[in-house]
Amino acid sequence: MSKEGRTPQPEEMNIQKRLLKEKQPRPIEDIAKDLGIGMDVLVSTINELKESGYGVRSDGDIFLNTNTPLPEGRAVDLRKRFDDKYLHFGVISDTHMSSKHERVDALEQMYDVFEKEGITTVFHAGDISDGVDVYRGHHNELKHHNQSDQIQYVVDNYPKRDGIQTYFITGNHDLRAFERGGADPGKQIATARKDLSYLGQMSARVQLPGDDVELELLHPAGGSSYALSYKAQRDINNRSPQDIPDVLVYGHYHTSFYMHYRNLDFLQAPSFKENGQFETRLGLHSTIGGWLVDAKIGDNGKIARFQPELQNFDTMKK
Repeated sequence: MSKEGRTPQPEEMNIQKRLLKEKQPRPIEDIAKDLGIGMDVLVSTINELKESGYGVRSDGDIFLNTNTPLPEGRAVDLRKRFDDKYLHFGVISDTHMSSKHERVDALEQMYDVFEKEGITTVFHAGDISDGVDVYRGHHNELKHHNQSDQIQYVVDNYPKRDGIQTYFITGNHDLRAFERGGADPGKQIATARKDLSYLGQMSARVQLPGDDVELELLHPAGGSSYALSYKAQRDINNRSPQDIPDVLVYGHYHTSFYMHYRNLDFLQAPSFKENGQFETRLGLHSTIGGWLVDAKIGDNGKIARFQPELQNFDTMKK
């Protein structure tokens, strides 16, 4: 479906299918000639696919179709959502909606807490959905077995509270179908739910009040380490000073952890998914919950106080 909600006509669908078969960069003039269509029709179709979440774009006169995560641009400016001196926001991750092990009950209660505490901005660090065929045997743990049904499930069932806006990235589970040539579900979810704002694939930066204060959301790769701080410390140590944000939020690992390191406030966001076969085989334990954060901007324009509070639902009955 197009971004205006219009269903493409059969001729348009044929052009889209043809474009999605392109594996190598090609001049758009050559593609238009092969298809026997005008450049205006071709460019419009490319834009339709891009808005629907496919990894297609035109780089000058060259058409590109990629299934690797697409780089995002500059930081998203959210300064107007906060007071100039006080920051109050929520942090969650790995909701894995459509998994048989999802904890939407706890997620609903988390949003009740956000609402009660007056939080209007929530950051989600990826894997909003459980994806399809991410690992061997994954299909046995799914409520919905194709991406379109999972997208609709998120649209219909993700918590919604008046006045609360959730800013999210997609993670490795979300993007499994995209990696196989499908669409990025984040764009389609955000189109259908105006209270869910999509910031990009795997990572995003958000500009907060203060002197160039930035929060980075990251859904890292790989498994967890024995020491909770190890991967974050290695990541931060490998960055140049110019590339270190003021706040760094990790998803992916389903554990909770906070540290202040190299003048950076780091949060590991827990999940809203109980252990499945994959986690059990690896000897992992998922923490169920999220963070509430209160921070203050000092006179120098930087974060002077950062107070995270974990809301833990591990002991809550399903």
